[in-house]
Amino acid sequence: MATAEDIYAEHVRTSKFQTPEEERLSFMLPPGFEVTLFASEPDITKPINMAFDEKGRLWVTQSSEYPIAAGPSGGKDRITILEDTNGDGKADKIQDFANDLNIPIGIIPIKGGAIAYSIPHVYKFLDTNGDDVADYREVLLGPFEHKDTHGMVNNLFRGFDGWIHASHGFSNISKVAGSDKDSIRMVSGNTFRFRIDGSRVEKTTDGRINPFGSDYDEMGYHYSADCHTLPIYQLIWGGNYSQWGKKEPNMGFAPTMMDYGLNSTALSGLVYYTDNQFPKEYQNSFYSGDVVTCRISRNTMEFQGSTPKATRQEDFLVSKDPWFRPVDIKIGPDGAMYVADFYNRIIGHYEVPLDHPGRDRVSGRIWKITYKGQQREVMDWSKATEDELIQGMGHEVLQMRMMATDELVDRFGKNALPKLLTVVNNEKTLPEQYIQVQWALYRLEALPKEALKKGLKHGDTRVRVHTYKLLANYPQLDADQMDMAIQDLTDSNPHVQRASAELLSRHPNPGSYRKLVELHTKIPGYDSHLSYTVLMALSNHLQNKDIIQMAVKDKWDEKQNELLALLLSDLQAPEAGDFLLRYLNTSIIPKEKSIAYSESVARNLPTSKLDQLMLWAKEITQKSPYEAHLWAMAMEQGFNQRGLPTPGTFKAWYTELAGKILIDLPKTNELSENEKSRLLYASEVAGNYRLAGLAEPLQKLLEKTGSDEEVRASAARALVKIAPEKNAKLIAARIYDAGEETTMRKKFTTSLGLWDDDTARRLLGEGLKNSPPDLQESIGVVLAKNPEGKSQLMEWIKSGYAPARILKARPVEEALMANIKPEQLREYEVLTANLIPISEERENLIQKRLAEFDPGKSSSGLGGHIYEKNCSLCHQIDGKGGLIGPQLDGVGNWGKTALATKILDPNRNISENFRTYNISLKNGQTVSGLYRREEGQVLILANQAGEEFSISQLDIKEMTASKFTLMPDNFHTVLSEEEFDDLLVYLLNIK
Repeated sequence: MATAEDIYAEHVRTSKFQTPEEERLSFMLPPGFEVTLFASEPDITKPINMAFDEKGRLWVTQSSEYPIAAGPSGGKDRITILEDTNGDGKADKIQDFANDLNIPIGIIPIKGGAIAYSIPHVYKFLDTNGDDVADYREVLLGPFEHKDTHGMVNNLFRGFDGWIHASHGFSNISKVAGSDKDSIRMVSGNTFRFRIDGSRVEKTTDGRINPFGSDYDEMGYHYSADCHTLPIYQLIWGGNYSQWGKKEPNMGFAPTMMDYGLNSTALSGLVYYTDNQFPKEYQNSFYSGDVVTCRISRNTMEFQGSTPKATRQEDFLVSKDPWFRPVDIKIGPDGAMYVADFYNRIIGHYEVPLDHPGRDRVSGRIWKITYKGQQREVMDWSKATEDELIQGMGHEVLQMRMMATDELVDRFGKNALPKLLTVVNNEKTLPEQYIQVQWALYRLEALPKEALKKGLKHGDTRVRVHTYKLLANYPQLDADQMDMAIQDLTDSNPHVQRASAELLSRHPNPGSYRKLVELHTKIPGYDSHLSYTVLMALSNHLQNKDIIQMAVKDKWDEKQNELLALLLSDLQAPEAGDFLLRYLNTSIIPKEKSIAYSESVARNLPTSKLDQLMLWAKEITQKSPYEAHLWAMAMEQGFNQRGLPTPGTFKAWYTELAGKILIDLPKTNELSENEKSRLLYASEVAGNYRLAGLAEPLQKLLEKTGSDEEVRASAARALVKIAPEKNAKLIAARIYDAGEETTMRKKFTTSLGLWDDDTARRLLGEGLKNSPPDLQESIGVVLAKNPEGKSQLMEWIKSGYAPARILKARPVEEALMANIKPEQLREYEVLTANLIPISEERENLIQKRLAEFDPGKSSSGLGGHIYEKNCSLCHQIDGKGGLIGPQLDGVGNWGKTALATKILDPNRNISENFRTYNISLKNGQTVSGLYRREEGQVLILANQAGEEFSISQLDIKEMTASKFTLMPDNFHTVLSEEEFDDLLVYLLNIK
């Protein structure tokens, strides 16, 4: 249970500032390890990302501006070069390379300078006169969106391919192109790569939330940390990963390598230790920083087939100073671990105000961790001869090999070709050196085909895998290379199989799709990474017009047909629609897949063949009369995605289904999930098509007190659409009924508000009298969205129908202020002149609740039930719950103050990614929801119940961002003090 002594349980630390030496003494490490200070304030301030150059110097980006971007005049942040010239383990030569930057994050030194991100671009900085100060810069990529400053371009590294690899962080949406003008679009978490000259940029993976930290291993696999899903991923090229708002494709998201979290959502920095200066037990381990619980975790890995499986080990470093913020970790050329410490009482971004005065703007430390002082002498590769560099390409430590390779290519270029060719042709060349020499020759555009052929047949798996990864970068393959890749799909080594499948994924070929299908049916269930790589390869093949036409005509066995249907269901192609309709007609498949596939058929089938889909739909109605609506909903979604008006035969079918459902209403209030789904569907159809003949059963649903609230609300919405003048009073009577739950009355209010008419507004105004504050606010929101309703609402308040306080309720105030007239604004100001601001009122409530909070008198069990009822639809803990809002693993580390604030005042500090949108439709109606994604011509949003709903983009008149989040702003009235205490205790135990 969280207590006042929990040093990590506060977003704003209350412990005192410690000097670097005091902080150093707070670190706990395994026996034999020691930590020393490499650099600190005033020499550096607020480090974020680090990287070492060929001279062994450490480059670090620093930002005192964070988290608020500087204005147009530019920032005062900097990039600094740190060097230990006397070997005492501490930086003694400190040079600011650039000092007019705006929250610089990603950094990678290059020959003669560095490439780094600073709002809003990735720049190339050059030092043309050798004084270690940038005197030239050019924009390589950008601008990148930076509305969210804690998720921007970060953790640059140079790959085996010579490209710069980077992560694109949380929330921002960026469209960027290289000088070749070929653009990519990134939404929130992505990874991408770009050429060092900025000539081209490519997306390498799509998805995740906020990747912040990258590394690679000797096989060339890329690993990435993510702050908000799982701590470590081994990324699959082109992989589609889970992300808030994303719809999972039928083939599934890319796999993970962990089935556990690290009890935190604030992971920063990642290294895979391939050096040899730590004891063997600590080598080949992943190290990642946790800036909330102030520690560095350690995880190991073993392969099952080609799939990595992580195992959690004891934390490597734990600090007793809660200001310790390990935002980045790098392994130095000496084999030591370097840790960037953003030393601060506040690390949270939206957990506390961005402009909170408590943020430290000055302090920052870089720590150096060694084992019993064991470390190599730092090699200055910039002074190495050509022979020394080629020899270094065979160094026992991967990082040294990489640095030697980059230096050779950058400094000697094609002059090094004779010696490189000698090495690659030498049968005695060790695998480690052979890999590096191959990549160097590729980067110099001089890798002989014979060397590639030799690499593909090499006796070392690592060489074969790297050769395939290298070949994947070629624009075209010759026949022999393609044949070898297809042949190696049946290799005995799963890593080779996976590498050849990845190559084919990037080089679709008519001769390989059948072999890929055959391979997938034989992959062991435990090898998720090989399975997904093959699925990606097949999906990319089927997006080729010639290949898909061949594939759908080919003959497949039952298992292969099943695989092909799965892949085609995610694509947009008429051939996919044809194949899937045949498959649905001839195969027995699970209900869930049948529904998903019917959506794809509706999205893809040529309109001339829709009558065939209708015939199949009729068969479904006969076979599954009580679930036929599920297929109908899926097909309607498919039509909407392609922007196709619902065909007349399908309208008739929908109408028939709705009638059958509503004529035979359930006898009891207890509804199964299917019964609820049927009634919601029928109500929506009745309303959309104005089916007056179904008004009577809808009225019965409306009057069914104690039945499901969503069902009753949907009936009310349908009745308003069908005949508002006939049904408005019936709905209003439900709003006035004090015997109804307040939540139900609020839903009826929203339903009645669909009728833009004075009669509806008068009925709603009457509902203000003697109603609970929650209901009055809901009525106020509906009224305030209309120009006449604004004035009417204030008149009713002056008449005593409701207190003026509701005008200050955030959603009411937002609606009221939108397009308000001057005379209305004056009236509003008069009515609210003497009211305490909502922010002050909430703060007083928070302090009162915290002062009275006694965890000993509260129940975590009861709090769990409250969480399930109010929060789990949108939030996830330990993989259970919804993914509408942030995951809450480790939320107990926030502490009681931050949690109480988030519960009672959720709109105080919100992420840009969780703002709702107010949407005006062309029919005069308005809807609000959280943006999730776009599916063709359909916009997908989420409501407060955690449910997704869709709107045709063709129906949208205007869409504007709200100031508020989807999280309910009424827990201060909905939850009693006892319930609040129970919920708080429950959340404090989630660690």
